[in-house]
Amino acid sequence: MSTVRTVRRAALFDLDSTLTDHAGAFDAWAREFCVSTGVPLSSLRRAETCHAGARHAFFAELKADFGLRQSIASLHADYRRRSAELVPVRPAVCAAMQQLVSAGWKLGVVTNGAPDAQRLKLKVACLTDYFSSVVISGEYGIRKPDPALFQVALDELGVADPARSVVTGDCLVSDIGGGARAGLRTVWIADGRTRSAPDPTPTHTVQNVVQAAEWLLADPPRPASPSYLSLVSG
Repeated sequence: MSTVRTVRRAALFDLDSTLTDHAGAFDAWAREFCVSTGVPLSSLRRAETCHAGARHAFFAELKADFGLRQSIASLHADYRRRSAELVPVRPAVCAAMQQLVSAGWKLGVVTNGAPDAQRLKLKVACLTDYFSSVVISGEYGIRKPDPALFQVALDELGVADPARSVVTGDCLVSDIGGGARAGLRTVWIADGRTRSAPDPTPTHTVQNVVQAAEWLLADPPRPASPSYLSLVSG
């Protein structure tokens, strides 16, 4: 006779700019790249803002503007590896995840990206041991906001009712919109930003992931209300 696992409290987290300091890692990489290539730091920061993490366009522009000899693919591969190695350890984030685990939460990561780089970021940031599930888009051929990617993590954690679980992330479209479509409660990492009218509405808003953990610890999971479910499904 098979045994069905039932998880009462599960929390999923985005990785980049939620659990890890993407901006800090990029800045450290950019300073190194500036020294090794002569590309001005200001140009790297401007390209990052302009292309919003679209690495093909980012490196295509740098290659064209500064005559870089490496191929776009090689530049991207080097960036992916080195920026992951430069992710800073944030003790407060580690402590927050430990508190959640100690309180009985099952934790998972749902992230878009390349598996090798994303797993390396978790390791370098000293976060790997806190997560029972790590779901990376590059291993499944689907990307957030596709709700199927969240469902992979929920299934791996043994979650029977998604409405009793929570996803935390910094992207309103990928994390909040995708999480709501998967039936999850959602926590948005605003980091000083504000929503506009067309954006998905999170269940709760905080400024950083430590505040998200504090809210989870203070607020026991419960199913979303029928009125909320009708809003996110409509």
